[in-house]
Amino acid sequence: MTGTNLVTPADVGKRVTFQFELPNGYVGEAVGVFEEWDEAAETFLVRRKDGSEARVPARGVRHGKVIPEAPTPGGLT
Repeated sequence: MTGTNLVTPADVGKRVTFQFELPNGYVGEAVGVFEEWDEAAETFLVRRKDGSEARVPARGVRHGKVIPEAPTPGGLT
């Protein structure tokens, strides 16, 4: 399965969003900071806002892109 993935290993440290296919055929989503590219496993490691880690297999990505930083609460900077 191929999709549109605009995230590359050069994007480590940036905020990203992925929509990806799970082994059971369902679709998963991950939004957070791209922390690491596991080349051996061809997997993106994304740290979500709640601190959990999502492992996104490159082959299952339907859509992936770099997105702007999350807005601060109340719009304060």
